Formats: sequence, structure tokens, C-alpha cells
Amino acid sequence: MEASDTLEERLTAVAESSPGRLGVAARDDRGWTWSFDAERVSRSASTIKVPILVTVLRLVEQGRLDLNDPVAIAAFEDRVGGCGPLSLLPSVTSLPLVEALRLMIALSDNDATNAVLEHAALLRSGEVGRLLAEVPTRHTRLQRPMMDPASIAAGLENETCPQDLVDLLDALRTGRLLGSDATRLAIEILREQQFVAGLPAALPAGVVAASKTGELPGLRADLALAERDHRWVAVAVVADRLTDPEDIGGPDSGTRVLPVFAAIGALAAERLSMGG
Repeated sequence: MEASDTLEERLTAVAESSPGRLGVAARDDRGWTWSFDAERVSRSASTIKVPILVTVLRLVEQGRLDLNDPVAIAAFEDRVGGCGPLSLLPSVTSLPLVEALRLMIALSDNDATNAVLEHAALLRSGEVGRLLAEVPTRHTRLQRPMMDPASIAAGLENETCPQDLVDLLDALRTGRLLGSDATRLAIEILREQQFVAGLPAALPAGVVAASKTGELPGLRADLALAERDHRWVAVAVVADRLTDPEDIGGPDSGTRVLPVFAAIGALAAERLSMGG
């Protein structure tokens, strides 16, 4: 890359250097957009937890749920694990809804997520789909709990694409999905994210990120809302085909894509100091 290259040219060069197959979308508060294979649909991994979070907070706003509601956690032998502390904590059998939401996002806890899904009846009610239709998204679908092999075998998969994820962050940040208090809480919870080796890893000083990762064998995803001085830029990335297709069940080399995610996050953050 040359120093004279435009931001879009530098973003494209980084995206083209990625291992596997990468999709990216970005948008800022002044209408700038950039994308790279951003409408390609893939498994959502844990990025689906963001529309779950926003939907639950909407139900709280409507008085249909309360953040202090006790949420039952599955019996220890029925917990799915995969990520998060609840699979290691048999003494924890219930949590306030707001704490389950925080575990779902900050530590991507799958058992907390499944408890929230059950408590709010989200897989039966269609509330997540209705919220996504308001964004609107085109390809994002919640169809099953986390770590549910029977649903996967039945062809039910949670799906998304980078463009949908950026559109969701835009709709959240601009207050089109929640009132002001619930919007602030949603972003606060996303800012508690503990897995920050992707998009937020190389953000400049003074930039605050609200983010959520997703990880499956051969797939890595991340979405982030980076802010400084009332300016913001939303970015989403999904990379798949990060395993050797000739070595089914072989080592997952998904961490190779994290420097690419970090570079994209840093470049997108340049918009925070640019004009329109």
C-alpha cells in the first residue's frame, strides 16, 4: 500500500490479503460506507447474540420483561458449554436477567444465552425476526439455541452477513430500535466485551469499542461500534474457510485472520477524524 492510497483502497488491500473467505461492511455517522463481499451469508456464530440482546431490552421497555427477573439456568448436566463460565459453575442455578445478558455478551456464555432464549420465549415468539425486519436486515435469522446438534442436524442454522450486522449497529446507535435509556444500556453491555483480539485490538487511544465476536471451527466473526467525541463508525467482519478443506476435523487455523480484523478496525477508525 502507498501512503497516497485512499482509505477505501487500503481497506480493500487488507481484505484481499485475508486467509479464507472474508466479508466486511462499514458505515459511519456521516453516511460513509464501504464493503467487501458484505452480503455473503454465513453461519452467524455468536454474533446472533446481539439481536437477542436488543430484542430482550425492547421487551423490557414494553414492560413484558424486567431486568431483575430471575432466569433459570439449565441443570448442570444439561449445560452446553462451548464458551462462558456457567458450564463450570454448578452452584449457579439462576441469575437476574441483566446478569445473564452481560454473560451472554461479555463472555459469550452459551448457557446464559439459552437461558435467556427460554425465559423470553424468543424461539417461539418470532420477536427477534420482527426486530430484524425493522432494521431491516435481509439474511439474519435466529432458528436454534446455542450448541444444539439436533437442530443443526435438522437443517436449522443461525445465519447472518456483515452488511446485516452493520445495519443492526447503525439502527441501534441512531436510536431506531430502542429508547434512549435502553440504547445506552445495550451499548454499555457491548462495551463490556472481553474478547477483543479482533476489530478492537489496534484501535487508537481514546476510541471506545462496543463489540461482539463469533467463533466456530473454520469461522471467525466480529462486529464493533467504535466511538470518539460523539463520532462513530460501525464495522462487521465474517471470515470462513479457515480450515483445510482436505483435512476434515483437522486443526482450526481461525486465529490467522485476527490481525486482518485488527487492521480493518484500525483503518475504519480513521473515519472518526475525517470529514464527510
